[in-house]
Amino acid sequence: MFRNIPSTFLLAVLLTACLSPSPTPLATPKAHPSNLPELGGTWNIKMSQSGGIMGMSRSIEILSDGSFELNDLRAEKTVDGRLTNTEMTSLRELVTKAELMPLPAIEEAVCADCFIYNLEIQASDQPFSIQLTDISLPGSGLESLVEFLRRFMDRAPR
Repeated sequence: MFRNIPSTFLLAVLLTACLSPSPTPLATPKAHPSNLPELGGTWNIKMSQSGGIMGMSRSIEILSDGSFELNDLRAEKTVDGRLTNTEMTSLRELVTKAELMPLPAIEEAVCADCFIYNLEIQASDQPFSIQLTDISLPGSGLESLVEFLRRFMDRAPR
């Protein structure tokens, strides 16, 4: 019976080492105001996507005239272009219909390979910025907007 004590002790130590300490919640992402600004007059939308297992680092900025700049830092490429009228209409509708929902505190180390999305909208002197992850994006009210921008970045010529 005592011969198993060292192996039992070792197993207990290993299991304890694998347990993570109780996670410290991160601050709720800052967003102001609670809803997105109206896209009237001159505006711009910026979104960066970073992280993931591949270490992606790319961004897009779209101006109110429909011009955009897409940067892929890993590929060291920049692409300039213009959204179609249909894409601009879709983008405006997504921003208009988006309603930011309260976000829960995010736990550290929940998803080591998640993407991080930094979204900024500047319109009518109403700055809006928020940081989301693959964990906090669902239920945020911004999924459709982030997906639109992400799909656009995916299909833009490189």
